[in-house]
Amino acid sequence: MTTRAQKEQLQRELDLIRGNKEMLDPKDVVEWAEKNPDSALYASFEWRDDEAAKQYRLWQARRLIALHVVTETGERKTVSLTVDRSNGGGYRQIEDVVRVPALRETMLRDALSELRRVRAKYESLVELAAVFAEIDKVNEQFATKDVA
Repeated sequence: MTTRAQKEQLQRELDLIRGNKEMLDPKDVVEWAEKNPDSALYASFEWRDDEAAKQYRLWQARRLIALHVVTETGERKTVSLTVDRSNGGGYRQIEDVVRVPALRETMLRDALSELRRVRAKYESLVELAAVFAEIDKVNEQFATKDVA
């Protein structure tokens, strides 16, 4: 888990790399981190190529599952729940999850958490205010009653 001080250090280093440029380029971040082995950014990367390759292939497998395990109309058929990710990971069939109240509740909690991240990212877009208001309503309902 990243501490507040580590997050602040990472932010300072990323700001330094961006400088006065309009965009922060991931290639610049990796190059800078590689040249600064005592930095917080350096510590955030996996530098052993064998392990990095293994992690990248796992990321590719997750992406393949998310993109290709779908219904005939293109809807996702699987979900990765936080409870599963904390125990090694994996994907469940959505139809199985919604049948089990505890798993359905976890899926809803995960969805609301993801929506909070989306809101934090896009809150400055006034065009989405009505969407965020509806999310707030669901959050309030969820907080005041059990999810069935």
